[in-house]
Amino acid sequence: MMKVNPKRMLLVFLNGIVGYLVITLLVSAFKSNEDTQSVVIAEPKREIEEEPFRQTDDNVDQEVALFTGEWWKQMLARQEERKSRLRKVCHYLYNETVKDSSFLASHKNRLRPLIVNKKHRFIYSIVYKVGSTNWERVIVQDIEGFQNVPNQKLFSHKALQWMPKFEEKEVEYYLEQYTKFIFVRNPLSRILSGYRDKFVDHHNAVFSKLARQIIRQYRSNMADDSSGSNVTFSEFISYLIDSGEHRVNPHWKPIFAQNMPCTIDYDVIGKLEEASDDIPYVLKKTGLWNVTDYGKGPPRRNTDKELVRQYYSEVNPKLLKELYKVYEPDFLMFGYEMPFFL
Repeated sequence: MMKVNPKRMLLVFLNGIVGYLVITLLVSAFKSNEDTQSVVIAEPKREIEEEPFRQTDDNVDQEVALFTGEWWKQMLARQEERKSRLRKVCHYLYNETVKDSSFLASHKNRLRPLIVNKKHRFIYSIVYKVGSTNWERVIVQDIEGFQNVPNQKLFSHKALQWMPKFEEKEVEYYLEQYTKFIFVRNPLSRILSGYRDKFVDHHNAVFSKLARQIIRQYRSNMADDSSGSNVTFSEFISYLIDSGEHRVNPHWKPIFAQNMPCTIDYDVIGKLEEASDDIPYVLKKTGLWNVTDYGKGPPRRNTDKELVRQYYSEVNPKLLKELYKVYEPDFLMFGYEMPFFL
């Protein structure tokens, strides 16, 4: 009878256990790797479903791609409608038509509101009190990489390249080749925003001096305290109506008078009231979608209508009619109407 070696049997047994453990670990690792890969593949698809404006990947299902395409078609149609209206108003009411780039370049000092960005080949026509600080920050911070710049320093930052600084040939080229966009706003909301910003929410030496001037000019029986901190909205409107000289400040200067909407052929006319669509459209059209987070959050609640009703309901109707006449081109060109309650 063959003699069994206990040590040999123990060694075989231990080797078997080790082999089993190794195989088990390998199988477990393989399954874990498969699970991880499935998550990675599924993640971009879920991301696009949550954000319809994000550019699609090749593995996005057809339904999501069609939805994005339909949105893009709607945006193109919206732009055509806005531009068509603008052209008709400019031509039939003001006898103004689009000028060619060589003509505009020869009058480049009139192009002061235009900011040029060579990196992404766009021109932004700045309109104050229409989200201009946000667009300045997109350029200064997100595109050019300058961080922690205070809002009051953005306007003069070296990252903003203003059109008049370039030679005529360069101006002509940029106007022809770059995407040109502008954002507009209901004139009543824009005027109110300028008033609240400069005379209610913030005070500096320049606007405090202006406030004292308005009070002296438009308030009879002026109180001893003429510090300017209590200039009324009606007084401010009277100031705007009184003469064109009072409307030169870019925070309330009419868009038709400073951004040349009749003579510059803008590729995109955005509206602040429809920013949840118009900002993503501009970001996609200019290639900025993956550069900035601006315009990607949930839409903010628009309080313009409530504030307009609150402030303008206290203004004399005669003043409102005169104010409308002053800003009438902006109302007509961009499709805004006076609220029914005014």
